[in-house]
Amino acid sequence: MFEPSKLARFSRRRFLVCAQLLMGRSPTLDWLLRQGSLSSGSIQGPAGTSKEEVPAPAGLLANGVQNPLAIDNGAVRLAWLIPPTGRSQVQAAYQVLVASAPQLLAQGRGDLWDSGKVVSGQSAGVVYRGRPLIFGSRYWWKVCVWDGRGRRSRYSETATFDIGLPVGEWKASYIWDGTESEDHFAYVRKVFQVPAKPCRARAYVSAHNDYLLYLNGASLGMGPARSDPFRFGQYIAYDITEKLLEGTNVFAAVGHWLGTWNDSGVNARPCFILEAHIEFADGTRLDVLTDDTWKVAPRTGFVESNPTYFGGAGGSRNRAAIQYDARLEPEGWTGLHFDDAAWRKANPVDCSDYRLHAQLVAQQAEQQELRPIGIKQDGAIWSVDFGKCYDGWFQLVMRNNRPGDLIRVEYFQLQGTGGSAGWDQYTCKGGVETWRPNVGRHATFRTLRITGYEGELSSADVCAVWAYTGADVKGCFRCSSDLLNNIFAMCERSARQNVQQGIISVDANREQSPWLADSWNVGGVLLYNHKNTMVIDKVLQDYAAEQLPIGNFYACSPAAIYQIPEWSMYWPMLLWQHYLFSGDRQCLESHYPNLMAFLKWIRQYQDKKTGLINPVLKPHDWRISDYAGGSMPSGGYNIATNCQYYENVCVAGKAAAVLGKTREAEDLRRQSEIIKKGINTHLFGGSYYYSRTDRRDHFALASAWALRFNLAPEDAVDAVVRSIKTSGPVNIGGYGGDAWYSGALNSGQLGEFVVRDLARYEDMLAGNDTNWETFHSGEYNHAWTSYPGYLFHKYICGIQPTGGGFSTLDIRPDFSGLAWAQSEISTVKGVLKTGWEKPSPNTLVLTAEIPPNSRARIYLPKLQRHRTRISEGDHILWKEQSFMRAEGIVSAVETSGNIVLEVRSGQYRFTVA
Repeated sequence: MFEPSKLARFSRRRFLVCAQLLMGRSPTLDWLLRQGSLSSGSIQGPAGTSKEEVPAPAGLLANGVQNPLAIDNGAVRLAWLIPPTGRSQVQAAYQVLVASAPQLLAQGRGDLWDSGKVVSGQSAGVVYRGRPLIFGSRYWWKVCVWDGRGRRSRYSETATFDIGLPVGEWKASYIWDGTESEDHFAYVRKVFQVPAKPCRARAYVSAHNDYLLYLNGASLGMGPARSDPFRFGQYIAYDITEKLLEGTNVFAAVGHWLGTWNDSGVNARPCFILEAHIEFADGTRLDVLTDDTWKVAPRTGFVESNPTYFGGAGGSRNRAAIQYDARLEPEGWTGLHFDDAAWRKANPVDCSDYRLHAQLVAQQAEQQELRPIGIKQDGAIWSVDFGKCYDGWFQLVMRNNRPGDLIRVEYFQLQGTGGSAGWDQYTCKGGVETWRPNVGRHATFRTLRITGYEGELSSADVCAVWAYTGADVKGCFRCSSDLLNNIFAMCERSARQNVQQGIISVDANREQSPWLADSWNVGGVLLYNHKNTMVIDKVLQDYAAEQLPIGNFYACSPAAIYQIPEWSMYWPMLLWQHYLFSGDRQCLESHYPNLMAFLKWIRQYQDKKTGLINPVLKPHDWRISDYAGGSMPSGGYNIATNCQYYENVCVAGKAAAVLGKTREAEDLRRQSEIIKKGINTHLFGGSYYYSRTDRRDHFALASAWALRFNLAPEDAVDAVVRSIKTSGPVNIGGYGGDAWYSGALNSGQLGEFVVRDLARYEDMLAGNDTNWETFHSGEYNHAWTSYPGYLFHKYICGIQPTGGGFSTLDIRPDFSGLAWAQSEISTVKGVLKTGWEKPSPNTLVLTAEIPPNSRARIYLPKLQRHRTRISEGDHILWKEQSFMRAEGIVSAVETSGNIVLEVRSGQYRFTVA
């Protein structure tokens, strides 16, 4: 049984256990609760830190990354956090030092920038304002802070950032092997001499579309992130200092170009580029550059004649089968001792119109090898089951096959042969050989169907290689419902593997496309659960870079294809959400013109009489509103479209206010009121909302849209809630569930209803424990239904940032439908935790840990209108409508249904009785 006294015990170990649950391990709740270590009456700082000592800043980031190896010049933003030691920790001022050498910084000298004492609480998105920085150079920095009592901390540990290469001005040349056939693989290599052990060495690498990079036969990585090379191409920097040998070395790479993308990417010219800077202690530098002295293979092991493509609808020809003949592979070609005398010179390629930027998104990587849960043989067919649907590839060891034997591996996303997802094929060379098709393009599968395999297939001979863009998973959610716990774990895992060099719909049989709607649904999961994710920053840049001259955004970027107004309207929402989580004011400022250009475009479709919009598009574009497979009508003066428009204008107003644009902020506020009035005049029937102005039939999803953005008049909310409760089963398609659950939970009255409704996820859990496109069919690995992965944090545990970088936040849980719930997320201010439980009908316990330099409003329900009593620890805080002050608690305000506490940082345990 859950014990109230243990709810406050938010130990690190307990949440490590929660993290393990995301990987499939399930300790019992009783065992988990026994790990607590915090008593309700004592709040102590870390060992060795006195209450009088101001802790040094930690967790230093440059452009959102710890010690980045390349960032673009002219856009350096710094961030740090303050380790927690108690309540009411606040940063009153800071001082940043940036130096050109670590010795200078050790002496307390910032020869490039000494900010001086800056009176500010800002600790994220702090813009570098020092002397000009040099491309390809490293810089060292540290920071100290002053607290609210004027006490200065020690300086932080030293951190670094490297400025990358200038956009469009590399010394290296783009090269290729002279072939532009579809789905082509090129092998390139360069032997070079290093005269002495270097003190610092970097390699900057890119390709279109993909590369696998090796140094002296060892893998360095794969990339780059999917991009539009004409507008916002990406390159990756590698630290190769310790990997270089004194004497002979060799770079080798597999370059891949598909050339047939429709809505998955940009079909620019194929190329590979590498520029390495190798520095020595005597001040000299050796550059290794791609040019016509590099060698390219006359042939590879890949069979490229008559390619077979997979995919349907817009995803047609977005992925091709890998057909590989091991007999043709040049043995050992990535290593030092390979003789490349028969290889020809590389062909320079004119890609001078490419614009490459330093990639801040984590690299695509093999994350884990997974053994099957079952292997079955049916004649010559082997079926290998991994229990869940994974993104990546496989490894297969052949021990008995003869030269020329053909092995085919078919992918299925469900158990057996459900959810076909294409195939790959291998021609054997004989002997013991291993097939691991890790060419940077993923497949998606729960089941492998293998034909042509000789001998007995055992679990030691086959595994799934789980691959996705690197993620530091810190978010954790647990509650009294096993169903909700399983849904959360599935959604986080599905969203995480949905990031394959960008946020894409990963189903290998149809799309693999970077839809903006997917970026919103998946992006929320990443922001709430992944520490310091830079994926959202890249998504915003991709769409801004390809923004149409008229102001609209494409539905798929990087791809520059389709126009869907309702999906375009997720870009402003994602921009604001990114600011709330990152505190990156400069990102908000740089994208503000894109935001206003979009609003100017869509405003032309606004009816002056009603205030509502009805975008009219060209024949090849479409309106999708929010039904997306459900039953709510699209098009027209639609509730979904106009609710999003209202939110877009509100977001623009908030952004204008942050940027000091007071007049624009007020004008946008007035515009939002006009839209709100139009919605409630023309799309509201008194007890429920209409899907369109020309229809009066009842769609509960329409009402959820209005509740999502607090559009319902205060005196009508109860009626709207009742209309949803009595609506019967609701078809929300798949994508529509984000608005459905957001609206229901935001109402504060439908928590129990939502908990019951979430049973619709049971088919996914049973089928392959992976999110699907819809709740009963469609694509079987499509994470746009993963929104519970952020909605549970946001509404059930109530964590909602209200100021940039969690400077302010609300904790406003929905306490209905469950016995208890707890949440932990990582913010740019530090770890944020909250949890609640109901030990009896008239008692509620809520715990919270607010990170330093943040301030929270905590909403506690009035269990009885005039007899509610609130205590914090052993201190009576609220009784008989009176507030008794306590450390860290600034104020208490009574509303119609809540007591709202404003609290500073620290750990708290509230009991409402």
